[in-house]
Amino acid sequence: MTKTVYQTDRSGLFVGEVQARESPLEPDVYIIPAGCVEVPPPAAEAKKAVMWMVDAWVLVADHRGEVWFSGNEAVTVDFVGDPGEKGFSPELPPPSLNDLRATKLVSISATVDALLAAGAPVSGGLHVALDDGSRTDLTAMASTATAASTGTVAWPESYSRGWIAVENVRIPLATPADGLALAASVGDWYAAVVQHRRDLKDAALAAGDVAALDAIDVTAGWPAA
Repeated sequence: MTKTVYQTDRSGLFVGEVQARESPLEPDVYIIPAGCVEVPPPAAEAKKAVMWMVDAWVLVADHRGEVWFSGNEAVTVDFVGDPGEKGFSPELPPPSLNDLRATKLVSISATVDALLAAGAPVSGGLHVALDDGSRTDLTAMASTATAASTGTVAWPESYSRGWIAVENVRIPLATPADGLALAASVGDWYAAVVQHRRDLKDAALAAGDVAALDAIDVTAGWPAA
């Protein structure tokens, strides 16, 4: 003969039913497997585990397999009990002011990077490249144009043929004055971008709360592109 008993694991969690066999030497005495109890467990409930504790069944919190958070780190719960008692949170905590500030600064830098990558706009819908090498070349052209304006040097044919735009189209520079005008226009646009970037970053660094930080519009105030 057999009787139903209830298997637990090493921590006391109910595993399932097993059959205990009657002792061949003692009638009505059953050989109870290790870790089994004879008291039927209560019905399971959602997010509860059934556990044998000392001499009775109890229902304990069971969030195993769920993702909780330790600070900003996601953790998959692999233990029975209330994760909150161990400092875990069921939701990602809201970002701190410093986290939001860092995000705002990244957004400002990304906006600037996109503007500079497109180049400084000039007449005709063209753009002048603004990478380090191009700005150096533009400065050299402006220096030559300044000297040519005073008659110190001749205006080189290489410049008079035109400045090559991002769109691979020549921007006419027939005279030194044209070269100076182009350099001044591009320089002014570049400086306006850099100054507005500084203004926005200063505002982000000075923001004392989330509302002040949210009020900073990183899309506004840039020179026309």
